[in-house]
Amino acid sequence: MENNSVKKFPIGGTHLPEEKELTTHTPIVEMPPPGEVTIPLKQHLGVPVEPAVSVGEKVRRGQVIGHRAQGLRALVHSSVSGEVVAFTDARLPDETTVPAVTIRTDPAASGDRVRLEPLNLEGLSQEEYRSAVVARVEEAGIVGLGGATFPTHIKLSTHDPIDTVIVNGAECEPYITVDDRLMQERADAVFRGLEIVRRTVGAKQGYVACEVNKPDALKRLREVARDYPHIAAQALDTRYPHGAEKHLVKAVLNREVPLRALPGSVGVLVNNVQTVCAIADAVDQGLPLSGRVVTVSGHGVREPKNLLIPLGASLGDAIAFCGGESVPDPAVVVGGPMTGMRITDYSIPVTKATSGIILLTEEEYAGSIHMACIRCGKCVEVCPMYLPPNRMTAYVNNDMIEEAVGAGLEACILCGACQFVCPSKRPLLEWIKHGKALAAARKKR
Repeated sequence: MENNSVKKFPIGGTHLPEEKELTTHTPIVEMPPPGEVTIPLKQHLGVPVEPAVSVGEKVRRGQVIGHRAQGLRALVHSSVSGEVVAFTDARLPDETTVPAVTIRTDPAASGDRVRLEPLNLEGLSQEEYRSAVVARVEEAGIVGLGGATFPTHIKLSTHDPIDTVIVNGAECEPYITVDDRLMQERADAVFRGLEIVRRTVGAKQGYVACEVNKPDALKRLREVARDYPHIAAQALDTRYPHGAEKHLVKAVLNREVPLRALPGSVGVLVNNVQTVCAIADAVDQGLPLSGRVVTVSGHGVREPKNLLIPLGASLGDAIAFCGGESVPDPAVVVGGPMTGMRITDYSIPVTKATSGIILLTEEEYAGSIHMACIRCGKCVEVCPMYLPPNRMTAYVNNDMIEEAVGAGLEACILCGACQFVCPSKRPLLEWIKHGKALAAARKKR
């Protein structure tokens, strides 16, 4: 479907230093499996799954190693072929720990993997099609790979009437080029996955949204779109945070998602680029999710790359594969520099939530010194949710949580645009996160 328009959300947001030139022209490379992986049994929003293997057991890549749990969950598969050597606890970037399975890789079995039977969806009724795809996505352990990690089989089981599916390829965080490269290299899989999702939920149309700062990806998307009468490539202006779901829906369709509501409330379902690629791979090739593409970048790493990394490989393994650190003691951020978390433990495993490993110089990170608010109002100007971050954080820092909530604390999407533009370098995002945690704790009393 042809579409040459450029859209944007109407108010707020900011333009960031992109730093994407470090990896936007770097093809995705598959990182060889390390000697050992530690695979968390919770890589999704919800509860940990239970081990499906035992110590000493031989496993194959793609084999289920975590299953059965009461509550929101997603299956976990082995990313390597080898032997289960231990059950342990894995530390995550937010400093929590979760149960995990450690597997020693068998180099002689590197080509061995489990594949599911590819699905033949031809001739199925709508209900049969939906049931088959939802079951396959659950079987493959697919979650939202943009970072939220909501189990995708649950999202596809929505009872909301959906008329539009949007694939979120905005990727507006600096440095990260995962979706950019996938849209360049695997545009056919992006459209195939979107078409599967569109038919699963019964939507009449779909869009792949991509910012104009990714011209090669946008060109490729428009080429493939010609073969899909119900799907278009939608160009977006380059502005942060276009990747936030509610702002993406506003930009593409001019629909307002209400506070505390999901896009489904206005007839929209949003998926990430890598998620729809994983759906296409699971349906057409029978591949469970056992690895993901991650951007390793920044001026603190020697060879920035886009890597397909086995889940459970450590951050240190990925950094070493990129030549190691290029400066002493870089600031390492997991995720994007705007919303990611700084870590110091290189043994933390890569999970389904890991989109980026960014190594910054201390001058770039500049996270420790801040001054008093000068009342310039820049944080208010850029807030895409039309909130007053200066007033909210003043309330939080004076333990006036009810007043902070009244000023819009719960509506904040934690994009960090306010903190980025603050001339006093005040840690507004950190204070808002703290305020949200206090507000949530008080609700439980």
